[in-house]
Amino acid sequence: MASATIHSWHRIKLSSQEYQSGEIAVLMGAFRAAYVARNGPDGMAMFGHWTDDGSCYWVYTSPKSSRHIAPLLAAYSALRTPAPDPQQLSLIYGDESARNCFETGFEA
Repeated sequence: MASATIHSWHRIKLSSQEYQSGEIAVLMGAFRAAYVARNGPDGMAMFGHWTDDGSCYWVYTSPKSSRHIAPLLAAYSALRTPAPDPQQLSLIYGDESARNCFETGFEA
């Protein structure tokens, strides 16, 4: 995977229908498997929140997750994104210390 992927926030869009049908559980399961396989790296986390109109659920992966889940990011057509607003997010899975990445905002 290109080095541009490393240390970037990524966003995955799930429609409300995809979310309701259980796709979030599939996504979280794949993320959890990568997290566990790598012994829970510091800062590796997945967050999410609903859009204001409820039409889709945004899933964000922390910068320290990127290199561990590159195939997952590709499978879900994840896009690089600026750091999201931490006030809107709920931790889906991973290391809560990833919230510290919001302040750094570094990109490769």
